[in-house]
Amino acid sequence: MAEGEYLPTERRERTPRGKLPALTVIVGDRGMDVALKIFKKLVIKEGLLKDLKRREHYEKPGDRKRRKQREAIRRRRRQAARSRSRIGDR
Repeated sequence: MAEGEYLPTERRERTPRGKLPALTVIVGDRGMDVALKIFKKLVIKEGLLKDLKRREHYEKPGDRKRRKQREAIRRRRRQAARSRSRIGDR
């Protein structure tokens, strides 16, 4: 891997236990600051902070179901808005 490269989630293969391998950032000539910046972007892109915050406290099954429904509605609205804006651009 070249300097500052990583394997995104889609390409990273799961271990036999079903877990993803750790994120890896190579510190090259550009130094630790750049590597740290890349690592922070990776953590945000992978959604690890969001997941950690969500798992900080126990979530009841009913609450989890309602949260997932809200997320699905929000996702569908975003997709519909994007498709409307694309159609309007033509």
